[in-house]
Amino acid sequence: MKKILKPIFKLYFNLEIDYSYFPNQPFIIAPNHQSYLDGFLIVASLPDNILENTYFLAEESYFRSKFRKFIADNFHIITVNINKDLKLSLQKSAYLLKNGKNIVIFPEGARTRDGNLLPFKKAFAILSKELKLPIIPVTIKGAFESYPINAKFPRPHKIKISYLEPVYPANLSYEEIVEMVKNKIEEKLKN
Repeated sequence: MKKILKPIFKLYFNLEIDYSYFPNQPFIIAPNHQSYLDGFLIVASLPDNILENTYFLAEESYFRSKFRKFIADNFHIITVNINKDLKLSLQKSAYLLKNGKNIVIFPEGARTRDGNLLPFKKAFAILSKELKLPIIPVTIKGAFESYPINAKFPRPHKIKISYLEPVYPANLSYEEIVEMVKNKIEEKLKN
């Protein structure tokens, strides 16, 4: 899928990718959520060796049709319902991380309605703290302008994805981890 997506995104969105570094251990990728394109943008932007060990957490309500269920079952998507069953969602995520896999969690839990960040949920911080694993904050900039929530089709607009320096849980509380990740993303989006 990446071999198709990346050239299309480079051409249509003038996609630009900026990396800091990836830790040599499992980690959590925490991007802001601007559009339906975001998951595909992460797929297109991750290095192959990272992508092959990365799973996406997605709201199960979006994967009920046969076609979408097929997609989830075959493309590294783990369906969860954090609002209904946080414990099971955390267990599924922890299982992957403990087995050397990375996970992508959109901390906002939903797409922005106006281009601004929504409040961050703390599931990603709980996983980071309890498993002592780093979080890579990621900014997706330009996807909202290309494909806002009420649009029928994305229009050409420059999109930039930046993988920021990891946040390590150390002696931080869940709330401090959430704030640190959110602040890094906010700061990068403003620049």
